[in-house]
Amino acid sequence: SEMLAISRDRISIKATTNEKLGFVGREEGIAAIATASVVFPGDVPE
Repeated sequence: SEMLAISRDRISIKATTNEKLGFVGREEGIAAIATASVVFPGDVPE
């Protein structure tokens, strides 16, 4: 939050499992996915 100059309550982090699906679920590897939604102040609809 400091790097983006926004408050912590504007950030959400979630985790889940693959429930035995694919190579991750079989514990043969790991995976990570990151998603960000960014809206600039001039782009906010009124």
